[in-house]
Formats: sequence, structure tokens, C-alpha cells
Amino acid sequence: MNERPGGSGRSERLGPEEVQRGLRLSVAEGAAFAIMVGLGETYIIADAVRLGASTLMLGLLVSLPLFVGSLGPFLCLRLLARVTKRRRRIVVAANVLQALNLVALAAVELAGAGTPTLLLAAYALHQLLGQAAGTAWTSWFGDLIPAEVRGSYVARRNRVVYGAIGVGILVGGLLLQWLEPADSIASGTGGIGFALLFALAGIARGISALLSARTPEPPFAGMSTGPRVRRFLFTERGTRARRLILLVFAIQFTVYLSSPFYTPFMLEDLQLSYVEFTVASLMVMGVKVGILPSIGRAIDQFGPRSTFCMTLILLALVPLPWVFATGFWVIFAAQCFSGLAWGGYEVSLFGLLVGSSYRGTRAQVSAVQQLANGSAQLLGAMAGAGIVALASGDLRVIFAVSCAARLLVAFAAPIVLPAGIGETSVGPHRLLLRVVGFRSGGGIALRPVGGLTEDPEVEVGLDDEDPPDDGELVGADLVRGDGSEVGSAEPSDARGDESNGSRHAPPGSTR
Repeated sequence: MNERPGGSGRSERLGPEEVQRGLRLSVAEGAAFAIMVGLGETYIIADAVRLGASTLMLGLLVSLPLFVGSLGPFLCLRLLARVTKRRRRIVVAANVLQALNLVALAAVELAGAGTPTLLLAAYALHQLLGQAAGTAWTSWFGDLIPAEVRGSYVARRNRVVYGAIGVGILVGGLLLQWLEPADSIASGTGGIGFALLFALAGIARGISALLSARTPEPPFAGMSTGPRVRRFLFTERGTRARRLILLVFAIQFTVYLSSPFYTPFMLEDLQLSYVEFTVASLMVMGVKVGILPSIGRAIDQFGPRSTFCMTLILLALVPLPWVFATGFWVIFAAQCFSGLAWGGYEVSLFGLLVGSSYRGTRAQVSAVQQLANGSAQLLGAMAGAGIVALASGDLRVIFAVSCAARLLVAFAAPIVLPAGIGETSVGPHRLLLRVVGFRSGGGIALRPVGGLTEDPEVEVGLDDEDPPDDGELVGADLVRGDGSEVGSAEPSDARGDESNGSRHAPPGSTR
């Protein structure tokens, strides 16, 4: 039964205490979600390698679930239009189904009936549910998080998320080293360790669903009509949104040329142990934990575009060390560098997505962006598998090709994304020093410095709104980090993705 869309009555708005409670619960929910990622999603590809998945199947396993997942935002929008206006219900229901899916996968592994095809089906369902939930979640918290602290809050929350992913990865690796036979990769035996990991991941997702159910939700203003969205596409922000979607499509295509092949390269070509694989994966998380606060402050002060363009250069160079890797320590250093690049990319892309759309059109823009991502990931992985076949299985070739392709996209990015309103151009060398030079505990000496030119049309609480029709502006009171009010903002529509897949791409598969 359809519900009244959010409503604009004052009694439905969230007070400052409720907003702060919601933000605190979100941090705890993020930790539970991250444990699920660390224990479950991280080791999906490793399990496929154990089961003897072919190069083509590995490409499909990394990319096809993300393509299926890209339909999740459209499913979410359909539910919001036809079934419920409460985004929390969609998030909780999808999270519960994800938990059940992981527990079912654990049962299959425990029975010794696991196959790459079953993994593919389970992971595709996982991504569909995850991205549907991510769409509703990001709309929900787009309303909840005060605009002026969005970058720093997301960075702080992501510190907890990545730290918890690290705990999950560490525990998962130790369990696999303990429970899986030493020759399980070569022989395809074992499975008990993976079954336990997927079961624990399902429990963590269930806890995440419970915390989401307790989190307050601001009123939902409803979705924009088709004519309004079409009008938006011809505005300045609409042009920026179209360009950003095309740019991210190109980035994802070049990234996924090589993404399916890092895990088999580590486990088969270099024959790393599960402990070494775990430590290598942890390095990505560890560096992200250290770098994200600095990136959040950079985005809050300089805007996301400059940060995004510079982190694209770093992202382009991520595959380069893999071309020459001969052992664990090169992989260790490469993973540290990968964490630096991906930490900056993820947070700055979030800021760009918010800044390139209005609240009333964000649902549709984000859904298109997710579909473009999924298509690029699938096409990139299939192209990568073809190149590997032509190279007689030499994975170093695809790492080199991916690096070159990423560099072309990175150098084109400043042209495709001209400086936006309210952003100050920062010299690449200057900004790069602030990102690369940051070390955990390095403090304020490495923060961005200098003033910004304020956009006189942008005010706190109003910078993300559509130009409202008469009588249309409704919203929830927002608060600063210290609890003081910052005004009202129109509730946003849904927008997808909290970085990957269900919200983040598996650390073992995307670099």
C-alpha cells in the first residue's frame, strides 16, 4: 500500500538529538557492514580460485554481479514509487535478505557442493540487494548528514568502516590458514573455512540490519517527475552530471581490465599463502584509515574536483608495480599505494556525485550512473579476459594495459570536468603533496591551506536543493557536528552506491 510521501508537517522533522543519534548509529551500522565485507566479500574470489574457476569465470565473477547490482537502484526507485516511501524499510529488508543469502552460501560450502557457478549466482543476488539498499541508504543519509560537514563526517565514518573491514580480513585470513588444507588452491579441496567465513558474514549483516531498523529517518519528499529531470539535464549541474557519468564509465572500464586478476595472480602465480594474501589485503585498508581524514578535510576546503583529478593519477599507477612483482614485498608496497589511491578516489567521487545533481533529481542520476558503472565493469572484465587469452595467460600484460589506459583517462579528466561553482583550482603538485605526504598521526601540517572563494549563491542547508517550485520546499532540520542548527534542507531522493558492489568493491578484486 502506498504511503504518503514523507510529508512536510513540522512534527515529522527530526530534531537535533535525533539527527545526532542517527549519525552515531550509522557508525556502528557501518562497522557491522564492514565486518561482513571483510569476512565475506573479500574472500569470494579466493574461494573461486580454490574451486578452479577459469579466467573467463573469474572475469564474470568480478564483473557480472556488479552489472546485476547496477539494476538495484532501479529496483529501489520502483519500490519507492509503488510500494513504500520509507527508505529504511527497503534498507532493512535488503540487508536481511543479504544475510540469509550468505548463510545459505555457507551451508552449500559446508556440504561440499560449492561451484564457481553457484558462487556467481549467490554473489549476483548479493550485489543486487546491496545496491538497492545502498541507493535508499544514501538518500536517507543524504538528508541526515549536515551539508557543511559531509566530507569530514563521511571520512570519519569510513575510518571506522575500513578499520572494521581490516579486522574482518585479518580474522578471515587466520581462519582460512587454520581450517583450509595447505594445498587447497592447487587441489580444490577444503571449504570448511570459507563456509565459516560466509556464515559469520551473514550474522554481521543481520546485526547491520538491526541497527538500521533503529536509526531515525527524515521525511522523504518523493521523487521528481520526468519533466523536472529533463529540465535538470540542461542545467549547469546537469551537464556536469552527464560528464561525470561518462568519465566514471571510462575509469571503471580501464580499472576492470585488470581487476579480476589480482587475486589469482597472488594465490596462483606468486603462490602467496592465505596469511600473506590477508596481510596484502590489509594494507589497502590500513592506508585508507590513515589517509581518509586528510582527504575529507581537503574536500571540505578545496572541493572534490581537484582532489578527484589528482587521485585519478594515483589510481592510474596502481597496476604498475604488479607488472614487475616477483614476491610478497612488492605486493605489500603495491597494496599500500593502492589504499592511498582508492581512499582519495572514493571520498572525492562521493563529493562530486552530490555536487553534480540536485536533491530532487539525484535518484535518477545515480541510477543511471550505477548502470553505467556496471556496464563498464562487465565490458572491462570481458575485454581483460580476452587480452589475457591473447597473451597466453600472462597476467602482467593486462596490468600494463590497464595502467596505460587509466593514465589516458586521468589526463583527460580535468578537461572533461571543468572547475565547478565554488571550487578553487589547486596546483597538482601542491594538492598531491597534501595527499601523498599524509601519514597516520602526521597532523595538521599536511592539511590543505589557503582560502577559498565562496560562491555567493551557496548557503549552508541550501547548496544541494533544487530550485523549488512554489510551496515545494520541505525538509528536516540539520545540525552541525557540535549540535547547533544549520537550517533546513529538502530531503533527497535515493542515490546509489556506498563505494562498491554492496557499498564497497571487494579488496581482493578491485584495484
